[in-house]
Amino acid sequence: MRRMPQAASTGAQPRHRRTAAVVLLLAVVFALSGCRLIGFYNWSWNQKLELRVMTPDGEVSGSSVIQASYGFWPKWYGMGDFMGASNHAHSGEAAFVEVAPGRYLFAIMSQNDPEMAYETFIGPITTSREERIEGFDRLYRLRETRALPRELYPTLVTFRDINDPASVQKVDPDDLEASFGPGYALYGVNISITGDPVTKRKINNVLPWIEHYYDRLLDGQRLQSLKRDAPFANSLASGSFNTESE
Repeated sequence: MRRMPQAASTGAQPRHRRTAAVVLLLAVVFALSGCRLIGFYNWSWNQKLELRVMTPDGEVSGSSVIQASYGFWPKWYGMGDFMGASNHAHSGEAAFVEVAPGRYLFAIMSQNDPEMAYETFIGPITTSREERIEGFDRLYRLRETRALPRELYPTLVTFRDINDPASVQKVDPDDLEASFGPGYALYGVNISITGDPVTKRKINNVLPWIEHYYDRLLDGQRLQSLKRDAPFANSLASGSFNTESE
C-alpha cells in the first residue's frame, strides 16, 4: 500500500493552542497582581503565640502556630456598609501550656488574631488604605518575635475539670494564683511571624471532647442564652480552641 506523504513539521502550534496558552498566562498574571489592580487585597502569614508561666517548680511554656489572613475589598465591591469592607480570618488551634499536672492555661482564638499581629509589629490599624497596604506588605514578610503588649492579650481560660467542657472559666492574666494557687504567674506572652508550619491536632490530645462541640456550646446547648447556669461556657464552642473539625 502506498503511503501518503506527511507534511513537514514547521514547529508552529495550532492557533487554538497558542490562544489557550496566552489565556493561561494572563490568568496567572492576574492571579498574582491583577486583583490589586482592581482594588482587592489579601495577605496571609503564619503566626505563633507562646505562653510563658512561672510556677513553683520554675518556668513552663507552650505555643501554637496558626495561619492568619487579612484583606479588604475595593470601594465599588459589596453592598451597603460592606462596600470596601475589610475581612480577616484565622485557622489552626489555640496556644496552651500545662502549668501543673492536669491543669492547663489556654489562650482562646478570636477574629482579632490577625490585627493583634499588625498592632504588635506595625502599629495601630488606621483608616488609611495606603497605610494598611504598606503595613500588611511589611507584616507578611516578617520573621520576628516580640512580646505581645498587655492590652492585646487574648482571653485566657482554664478548666476546673479538663474532661468537663462546661467547667471552663476565665483566667485573670494579672492574677494566675486565683485560678492555679500560690506561686503561679504569667511571665509573658510572645508573638511571632514565622515560617513554621501550622500546629495540627496537638490540642485534641488534651481536650478529647473537642470534636463533639463544633455544633454546640461548651455547656451542651445549641444557642446562647443569658439565663444559663454557666454563662461563660454558653459563649464558647470548639472553634475557640481549634478551627479544624474532622
